[in-house]
Amino acid sequence: MYFFSKPQDTAQCGIHVVNGKIVVADAITNPSFACPDMFSWKLFAEVVKQEFWKGWAADQETWPGVQCPNGDVTCAQTTPLPICQAGNKGANCCDPDVLNNPGYDDSNYPFKFCPYFPGDHTANGIELRRAMPPSKAHIPAFAAGPRFQQILSTFNEPGRDIRQTMAELVFRNKPMWEYTFRNNLYNQEGIISIFNNNSNNITQSKNGGPPYRLENASRAISEIDYPVQSIMIKSNWLSETDAKKLGIPDMPTHIKMDINGPYTNNNGTIWKKGRYWLVALHISSKDTPNWVWATFEHVDNPGRCDFTGCNDSYGYSSADNSIGTGQAKNYTTPHIKCDDLPLPSFVFDNGNNYPSGPASSNLASVFRDLGIGSKDNATGIPTAADKAWLNYRLKGSQVQFTDSMGTPTHLANSITEGGFVSSSSCITCHARAGTSSTGSLPPALGVFVNELESSGYQRSAHGTPIPDWYHRSGQPPTLNVLQTDFVWGFLSANCITEKCQPLTIQQLNILQDIIPKPMKPPATVRERTNEH
Repeated sequence: MYFFSKPQDTAQCGIHVVNGKIVVADAITNPSFACPDMFSWKLFAEVVKQEFWKGWAADQETWPGVQCPNGDVTCAQTTPLPICQAGNKGANCCDPDVLNNPGYDDSNYPFKFCPYFPGDHTANGIELRRAMPPSKAHIPAFAAGPRFQQILSTFNEPGRDIRQTMAELVFRNKPMWEYTFRNNLYNQEGIISIFNNNSNNITQSKNGGPPYRLENASRAISEIDYPVQSIMIKSNWLSETDAKKLGIPDMPTHIKMDINGPYTNNNGTIWKKGRYWLVALHISSKDTPNWVWATFEHVDNPGRCDFTGCNDSYGYSSADNSIGTGQAKNYTTPHIKCDDLPLPSFVFDNGNNYPSGPASSNLASVFRDLGIGSKDNATGIPTAADKAWLNYRLKGSQVQFTDSMGTPTHLANSITEGGFVSSSSCITCHARAGTSSTGSLPPALGVFVNELESSGYQRSAHGTPIPDWYHRSGQPPTLNVLQTDFVWGFLSANCITEKCQPLTIQQLNILQDIIPKPMKPPATVRERTNEH
């Protein structure tokens, strides 16, 4: 824990509001590196003020094409249209310069053919958001029968249970969405072409080649490099009904939104409209080449600081009563207990709540000046003024693979990474996001390595990336995996042409191999749980 508790921010860190805009203290020339926790709260305040949930593009709006859910008779499966070429614009292609692309007039699926940015079309009100099931890379298996759950309950991790039942919305701001659209990265064929451009340049013996790289011209890029203004937000929402079933209280209150959310079991997924609570969100910003990673949770999430603790050098102080005089108050340590063995040791005491200390005067003044958290709101449409925004806490931030001594850094959300919190590293995980000569599906690299957590789930890759993940040694070095600039969202890309078919059963099995699954229980238990 000592290595996790180091304060992230330098003493000169500070922000304030001038004419409705957050300004960084003059002494700080590079806030994302010198003040990652302060910078994380700056991002939080800015995206809340922008009300990202209303106008930003979700994954399915960035990577179009409709995969119909079970039981939705209004749905017709579609594939993306190609990007319009100069002099060839019309009803059968997607034009990033117009607001009337094919399919935009479909109130249920405006993203059926082309990338769709809601903020360009919803000036008169918010549309009903359609959430997705949790990303596959973070699901071990759907909940089994009661006996199996009893076996697993010896390893208490509430975030894993919440993860199983929540809805996920991943938002991307306009610069990120537009880069994806304009560079033809919204479909698998476009992604494959980027890989081929890069790979061909490595092996060329004429007209260039190594050591020089191709220019990243519009629609002819060889490397994915999102603009520095890019921000992506993974938000986790739990239905009010499921929250009550899990015994999660609404005091202090959660941000609430009406969502067309997924209900998934072993028979598939259906969508149901309902009131959902925001339990966690993760904000990533391209302000550094390897992105800034910041994760926030509702203050009352059970197990919020389990395993690795919570580290916030700027926003809210620790409420730990064991902090001594003159010690920093940035770190909340995981709960521990005695194992009561004859030769006793302290072990983790998981699943409990972690109180919070007060907000710093600096953060409180920023929220006040921006009007964040100033009003009660019981509707299904959140606003930046909702008081509930004051009930979220920074779990931690991350801008480097290791610290200055070479120790791997860690960052995890107790819900998003439930089951592998102790090994999770957002920056390393996303460094493995990539594409191959066949596109991004199945994934060229998985989230996990072939090791197990003590829980039985797989371990997440962490620490410094390994060059052999991407290039096979040889002359010339063969490109195996092209990084997709730390973005896993390309897994959502669909095919345009018949030559680029949906995943085969074999490919789906390969994809499932990167998903951690609990071990099979004994046959007698397997029969009782009706496991297929």
